[in-house]
Amino acid sequence: MEQPERAVRLRKDEIVEVKNLFETVMTFASHGMFYRSGRVMADKIVKTAGTELGRVRDAIIKEGWATDVDFDGDVVTVTGSIEASSSDAPTCHVLRGILAKVFEERTGKDVYCHERKCVSKGDEHCVFVIDTEVL
Repeated sequence: MEQPERAVRLRKDEIVEVKNLFETVMTFASHGMFYRSGRVMADKIVKTAGTELGRVRDAIIKEGWATDVDFDGDVVTVTGSIEASSSDAPTCHVLRGILAKVFEERTGKDVYCHERKCVSKGDEHCVFVIDTEVL
């Protein structure tokens, strides 16, 4: 018998604490793991919302990853990232993965998503740049 879809809700402080735990054990390797996890999570977003950016924005907000998302070409500005904490480096690795996967589905090309500004570092917003010229 097929089970109904279930979801687990995590609070922001729980997400930050779990990420800090992984970083303590895995250091920078954890960033790649969170990035790849975001790519997996984006599969559902693309499947349900498609790749039209207004619908992607709504899905990201509905899923709780951010309170607002602004798409401007290859630059994505995010307000209220649930991953933001206090750090000297960008921390929104899951969101980077989500955005990368969405843009790959939109363009049909391999992309990489760089977080250029992050609330965790004291910036006003998290700003991501989509790069289609992957190494």
